[in-house]
Order: sequence, then structure tokens, then C-alpha cells
Amino acid sequence: MNEVVNESLQQCQCDECGKFVARIWRVYKGHRYCSTCYARVFKRRMCPKCGNYARLPKNKPGAICRGCETDKPCIRCGKTDFATGKITSYGPVCKACLPYFHEPNPCGLCGKPSIFLSRVKRLNIDVPVCPACARQDHSTCQACRRFRLLTKASDGRMLCKGCLEKGSVPCPKCGETMPAGYGQQCETCYWKGLLEKRIKIDCAAFSSPQMTAYFETFGQWLGCKVGERKAASTIHSYLSFFIEIGQQWETIPKYEELLAHFGALKLRRSQLPMTWMAESETIVFNTFAKEEDSDKRRIKAILDKFPEKSQASEILTSFYQSLIEKLKDEKTTIRSIRLALSPASAFLQKASEMQCMPPEQRALDAYLKTAPGQRAAISGLICYLEDKHGIKLILPKPDTLRTQRNRRKKLEREMLILMQENSNSDEFQRLWLSTALAYFHGLPKKVGKTIANEHIAVLEDGNFEVTWNKKTYWIPFLKSK
Repeated sequence: MNEVVNESLQQCQCDECGKFVARIWRVYKGHRYCSTCYARVFKRRMCPKCGNYARLPKNKPGAICRGCETDKPCIRCGKTDFATGKITSYGPVCKACLPYFHEPNPCGLCGKPSIFLSRVKRLNIDVPVCPACARQDHSTCQACRRFRLLTKASDGRMLCKGCLEKGSVPCPKCGETMPAGYGQQCETCYWKGLLEKRIKIDCAAFSSPQMTAYFETFGQWLGCKVGERKAASTIHSYLSFFIEIGQQWETIPKYEELLAHFGALKLRRSQLPMTWMAESETIVFNTFAKEEDSDKRRIKAILDKFPEKSQASEILTSFYQSLIEKLKDEKTTIRSIRLALSPASAFLQKASEMQCMPPEQRALDAYLKTAPGQRAAISGLICYLEDKHGIKLILPKPDTLRTQRNRRKKLEREMLILMQENSNSDEFQRLWLSTALAYFHGLPKKVGKTIANEHIAVLEDGNFEVTWNKKTYWIPFLKSK
């Protein structure tokens, strides 16, 4: 009880003279004045802003009247036309922003602190509750998909008030039929308007008028390409790409310049902007330059696999330099260099794991055992090691029998798959012939795909006879399911 009395007395204390009074006459900039101090400090004079007379503090020459104090934008949202909710020492606050200047209090139901507490009569709750607890009886309307208070309709659907009473209405903007719960526009008009708004906001980020026009055109194209909804949700993600182009060139340059600046990987991540540039003929793609850039990036990744100044790194780097010399003499290509470096790196990695650097014969044998198909590809590094480093390594002869066995197993797997699929189509029959000729007679698979129809005969029992190079080969018929 004493605490309540003390709090009440504190509220009625004048900040100017310190006396306790029955009523505070004026609160100015958070400072309380009793009636005596108000009459002494506030004198009637002309407001320097509007020219009207008002009681203003004599010790503050720049003070303005109450009307001018409230005639300012809201200090939080910047609105100019609003109902005043509070006057702070920094300026007025509108009623919509007023809750943000309250101290958070616990919700009466869940206990979570919130600044948006309210009393909900329909729930028969006497204590203030947070927005989540206040909407505990809300759900999604089955017509407009809005989260609202619902009522069961005659057809069994749960609808909001607008959809229940009005049903479907024409959209005020486009005229298309829409659920009444949408309000002033249908969903299509909403996403279309949102896309236009976001394009306009993003265009303000460009200093070049040409880049502004490019981005606006791209945004409209994106809406047609993927739909307004997805375009409005993703348009901001492409802004940084266009901004970087604007800062670098102030317009969209040639494809080769974009490739040199961004690289093929980043351009691939900006697929939709690049597609728009190609369709609008703003740029012309150079496939050869793109593939060359990809090969250079992969070469750099291969060279960076080993620690710097390690023996494996020095060997691989010097081998790469020797290939670059051949490239200058136009004796090789970037693609060939990348294809030579890949098995060389794998071989050196195997030698490092076996702790035999510089590479020894046992490391080469172990590598080719795990990757027999790289025998020809690794030969370039083997010759280089012998010529430049005096390391003599012998490439083992290929295991022909093992290779044939592996090829036959692969053909067996392909034939089993074909027997499971089985079809009467001409394409399937050609595939069966090519695989069967390779499996039963050891012919190349391309024979069955390219041989003319007049060289294929169907026997009475349904089997095939294929004539190739003046020889006849029998192929069993695959019965259809």
C-alpha cells in the first residue's frame, strides 16, 4: 500500500520546483510543470513556425506550439498524414507505431513478452494476450487461403466472412473472377504489382540510365518466363550481378569480357540473366571461349591439390609448364592439357600416399592396377619424368585378357537390361542388334546401329541374319512381353 502511495506522489511531483501537487498542469519534452511553474515559465508569444500565438517556454527561443510539434512526420515510419499517438522528446509518433514505444509485458496466456497485447472479448479472456493467442481460433480459409476467423458454409467448407457472404466477385483491376476474401485485387494482380514495385525499387540502385533500362527489361522478361509470382520472389537475387556489370562497364559488354571478369562458373549461376541477354541479342555466346575458361579453372584446381613447395607440386607444375610451351607452339590445346594433368595428378597423389617420391615403378604399377584405362593418358608424364628428371618408369603391357573379360561382363549387363525392358520399337531392335553382335560375334557396337536395313534378314523362326563385310551373323530373336 505504501509503495502505491509513493508511486502516486512521484507522478504528481513537479520537475521544475520539486513540490508535490494534486495535478500536473503540463508535460513538455518529458518535463512536468505544476500550474505555478507553468504560468511562470510559459509566456504567450508568437510561434516562430506558424505565426500563431501560444504559450511557449521563455527559456527556449526556438520552441514551437503544440500544433507545429504534431505537424511533423512520424519519427518511426515517416508518415505525414496520421493520427497522433504520442509526442516524444524526438517528435510525434503515429498510432500505428505507438506500440513500438511501449515496454513489453507478458501475455496473459502463454507468458511471452509482447508489445502488442490486447483483450479479446470473443474468447472470454479477461487478461491482455499476444497476437498469437488472440488468433488461436483462426484458420486458413478454403477459398481465399487467408488466415482468418472462419465459419462453416452450407457446402461444408470453412470460409472467412467475405467469402461466406459474397462468394466470388470480379477483380477490381483485371475483372477476373476471384474469392471475395482477396479484397481489392486478385492474386495475379498482386504478384504483378509486387514485381513492378520491386523492379522500380531495384532500378534506383543504378547510376547508368542504360543499365536501368536493361534491368527493367530483364524484370519484365523474367515475369513472362517464370511467372510473376516467382519473378517477384527472386528479382532481388539478380540485382548484384547487374550492379557489378554497371560498375565495371556502365553497359552490357561482349560475352568475352563478361567471361574474363566473372568466369564460366559464375555466369552459369546467373543462367536466367544470360539467357535473357542471348534471347534479346544483347550478347553473342562463344562456346569455344566458355569451354576454354572451364578447362583453365579445372586446371587451376588440379594444380592446387598439392601443398606448395612439395615435391609432387613441383613435378606437376613443371610438367604443366612444359605443356604450356607446346601450347604456345600450337602443338596441343587447353583441353588436352587438362586431360593430361588429371591422371598425372592422380598418379602423383598415389606416389605420395605410398611415400615414394620421386615416383617409383611400384607406385606406377599400383596406380594402373586401380585405373587401367589411364595407361595411355599417363604416358605423357612418364616420358617427361625420364627426359627432364631422369626417372625411368616402364609402362606395363595392357592386360588384353582382362580387358576383354571386363568388356564381356559389361555387354552381359546391357543385354540383361534390354531383356527386361523389351519393346517392339525399331529403335529398341537396333539397340538389341548392336549389343548382340558385339556380345556373340565381337563386332563393334556401331555396326548394328549403322548397318542398312537390306542387310538385315528376318528368318521364319523370328531370328535375325545380319550380313556385314560379306559375312553372315546369326542373332537370336528377343520375344516381346
